[in-house]
Amino acid sequence: AVNRPHLYAIAILALIANAIAATVGATLSALGPGAALADGLGLSWAFWLSSALCVRLALVSAPRPAERADWMAAVACIVVAAVPVGPLSAVAATALGLWLMASGRFAPQLRASGMVLVAIAVHLLWGRLMMLFFAAPIAAVDARLVGLLTHTAVEGNTVRFLQTGHRLAILQACTSVQNASIALMMMIAIIRTFRPRPRTSEWLYVGGAFLIVVAINEVRLSLMARSIEMFELIHGPVGATVINLIITCVGLAGAALAVRREILA
Repeated sequence: AVNRPHLYAIAILALIANAIAATVGATLSALGPGAALADGLGLSWAFWLSSALCVRLALVSAPRPAERADWMAAVACIVVAAVPVGPLSAVAATALGLWLMASGRFAPQLRASGMVLVAIAVHLLWGRLMMLFFAAPIAAVDARLVGLLTHTAVEGNTVRFLQTGHRLAILQACTSVQNASIALMMMIAIIRTFRPRPRTSEWLYVGGAFLIVVAINEVRLSLMARSIEMFELIHGPVGATVINLIITCVGLAGAALAVRREILA
């Protein structure tokens, strides 16, 4: 008989692969294999870690023969993954994750895998859809906070540079919420790996990490608003690499603190 955890692991892999296929393909085409790999194939290394942990959680779940409902869910996901439309696979990943989380007949590790899968889908699709509606007010809040830190004029989502008359525009990709979503996805994946069953206390660490990433992003934007030269340095490849590393470290530290007892046990 086919193993239930293996069946769901295959479905998860298929959905994630199709959801990111366009991004990976575009990155390979634009940068070439070597540079694309160094860039994480157009995705953050936190994403790859979260995806690997999601599949691992499914695989280490208690082995049980797949039932009819399992086959129906997995086959439906694989059929969706065969359609070359990334967002459709992200929607199916959300549905599969919620199905795994909600059903009491699944082992804790498999339910935890569902929670991580939902976090991945939120990062790939739902967070970006939300930003389509709320990007402007969120960017305006970021601009206002930067204006308070730098004591410069603010207009909508733009901040005046300290040393010139030019303005810094805060766009969707630079907002605090967009940057924080990566750290939160990774935190959920790591916490669920060490602690499949959720605890209320762990969300304090998730919330704390979110606030720290927001603060880091405000400092980054404030430094960028000092001058055109500072903007080019921080907004360039070196600055982007550094900020991604810092955000990754915040997520790792927050997750380690949340499950420190399980790690040290």
